[in-house]
Amino acid sequence: MRKPKRDETEKTIEDCRTVGRICLMLVSVFVIWGLVYMPYRPGTPMPLPEHLSWMEAQRDMRRYILPENGSQALMPRNACNGSVFVVVLVCSSVPNFDARQAIRDTWAQDAAKLNNMRVFFLLGKSSNESLNNAVYNESQKFSDIIQEDFLDTYNNLTLKSVMLLKWVNQNCANAQYIMKTDDDMFVHLPNLFRLLKVKGRKWLLLGCLIRGAVPVKDWNSKWYVPEVVYPGRVYPPYLSGTGYVMSRESASVLYRTALNTAFFYLEDIFITGICASRAGLKAVNNEGFKFYKRKKQYLCV
Repeated sequence: MRKPKRDETEKTIEDCRTVGRICLMLVSVFVIWGLVYMPYRPGTPMPLPEHLSWMEAQRDMRRYILPENGSQALMPRNACNGSVFVVVLVCSSVPNFDARQAIRDTWAQDAAKLNNMRVFFLLGKSSNESLNNAVYNESQKFSDIIQEDFLDTYNNLTLKSVMLLKWVNQNCANAQYIMKTDDDMFVHLPNLFRLLKVKGRKWLLLGCLIRGAVPVKDWNSKWYVPEVVYPGRVYPPYLSGTGYVMSRESASVLYRTALNTAFFYLEDIFITGICASRAGLKAVNNEGFKFYKRKKQYLCV
């Protein structure tokens, strides 16, 4: 039997070393994966990274809403005196002065031409006192600002929406319908008026209905939701937060339900999905609230 040549022997040894290195690398990957992702029993939610720990800590809604107190820093004068058919509450950020003025100059002007419609802007507070002072001056000039006492940030949008429900229940309970929208939306008030005259009813919750949305599990996403915060595989059907309408009865029950529901930072899912489901309210789709093409699984249906 022929002895292998020296270079063939060395090649065989090097091949074995390469295979060994690959095996060691794979073992290391599995060990690291096991240490990072599998130190917990199956079914036990993973702990949150430190920079996202607020999601789990910030859960008691009553602690932030203070339902027994009046929490408004600024209020419109005579906001809901008399009969109110629809009050439109535009969620706006403190620095968005131009967006609010654009709404005043355009679609909000239709409110005066229709019977018993009101348009107001809902804000939180800024850490910049100059901006807060500018909002105060804006409020004095236009008397259409509702400013609540919480820090106005993206992660606090749910607080803003629950504050909206609080304000309606405490200060505008005579409004027959309430619309929530954002300051980058255009609302055709005459169409809204006609729609509610025809489709309006008790326990109404109407907008662009989204079904089959699943929690995002990518830590780098602004919509990341850990299992410890929402253990379900699919969100309940909910209405897009860009604009939805509710009756005063729905607003009342949604507010009471929200106060007793753990905080969830995606406001449209929280209000019109989680809280509506707990309250036994059924969100209804209307094509008039569809504002852009969606992927098939997220169509307003």
